[in-house]
This record gives sequence, C-alpha cells and structure tokens, in this order.
Amino acid sequence: MAGEIRTYLVGRRNSSVQCDIALPESEKSVSRKHLELTVTASGRCYIVHVHPKNTTKVQGRDGAWVPISQDYVELDTPLMLGTHHTTARHLLALLQQPASPPQASPQHTPSGGQVEWDPERGTFLRR
Repeated sequence: MAGEIRTYLVGRRNSSVQCDIALPESEKSVSRKHLELTVTASGRCYIVHVHPKNTTKVQGRDGAWVPISQDYVELDTPLMLGTHHTTARHLLALLQQPASPPQASPQHTPSGGQVEWDPERGTFLRR
C-alpha cells in the first residue's frame, strides 16, 4: 500500500530461519539472515547488513565494489551479498513472483561485459 514503510529480511533459504526474501540454499556465501531491505513510504530502498561474517557490497560508479553496513540504494544499484550478484529490484521481485524472474533483456556492466538473468540463482550473472 502507498505510504507504508515495509522491511523484508533477505537471506539464504533454510529450515531454521524464515526469510521474507529467500535466495537459493546453494548460495552458501549468503547468510541465513543476511540483510534487511526497507522500502520507505516514498519508494526509496534502505539496506542494513545484519550478519557479521558475510559481506554486503554495492558497486560504485567506477565499478569498484564497496562494503556497506547500511545505506540507501537505488532499485538497480548492483549489490553483492557474499558472492551473489543482484539488485534491490530483483530481490523485491522475488516477493511477488518467486517462480518467475522479472522480465529483462541482457544489460551491459560498467566494465563492458554483459549480464543475463539466471532463473536458477534468481539473479543476473556476468557473461
């Protein structure tokens, strides 16, 4: 609903922790409770890294990956949870249609490579 603030727990699928957005169990570099993704009333995304061991990083304009503990991110800012590449938009899409990936065509990364959607991993992979 418009005007509400919603927070979702993002993590690796497992039997002991219930996540709102669960990534595949095979993603061992993603913690069972990896981060909280809050969507503000104005539609902004705020990420809080909650696991002390595995990292959360954002990709800067220069292509370098920068670790964060908490920060606002754009929907399409590249994120790395452990070694799992995704975006806030793709994480939120898993809430609405866990079996269906968002419609997307291959995209170009700042380094000039191409990324394509991998439905098994629920994320874009560098090709």
